[in-house]
Amino acid sequence: MNPLRPVLMFGVLAAAVGCSRHGDAPKVFGATQTHNYLLRVGQIRAVINTDNKERIPGMIRGQDVALLDAQAAKTEGYMHSLAALDATGVDPEALKFAHNFADILDAYKSVSLDLAELFREMKKANVRPPAPPANPLLRIKFGSEPPQGDTIGAVDALLDSIGRMDTTEKTGAVFFKPIVNRVRDDKERLRLAKVAHHEFTQTLKADLAKRYAGLDWTSKEILP
Repeated sequence: MNPLRPVLMFGVLAAAVGCSRHGDAPKVFGATQTHNYLLRVGQIRAVINTDNKERIPGMIRGQDVALLDAQAAKTEGYMHSLAALDATGVDPEALKFAHNFADILDAYKSVSLDLAELFREMKKANVRPPAPPANPLLRIKFGSEPPQGDTIGAVDALLDSIGRMDTTEKTGAVFFKPIVNRVRDDKERLRLAKVAHHEFTQTLKADLAKRYAGLDWTSKEILP
């Protein structure tokens, strides 16, 4: 993180600055810097939101290993872009917002990587000659319901399908339980990160509006 620039003048408009609540000596942060920072974070959020609602669910239903691997790499790129944003003069609470968002990105990355591994191993198992007595191997069948609206919904549908598999034979899904458990943990981590981020955002909206009057902190491009 870039060091905060010291304030050389105190005759600044109240709408343009805010005081940190951290540390012994008060430090002043800029409303414009904070607003612009959150706008750039919002641009990254818009991209991952599209992936969450449109791209990733399709990859899960299509069991597309290559696309899921690529999605993980792309999400890591989002994380690098987020970390590279200039934080000079940005309110610490806005930086915490970005940190919480980074946790969500990391969870998306883990979901993509572990799903890719699961589908890859299932495909390998399905091309091996089965040992008698042979049951049909790991065939994931999604229900006839419409495609799930987001990543968490699609993972839930996948886990439900896997839960209906016959795991009594050695060739069954029981041998993929460790990977399935990781996917389940990834989904829960993503869910909790989203909940925590949402709750913090609601507080932050009100807080920034009080400290930096005159700027709109409620638009979805700034804060969801």
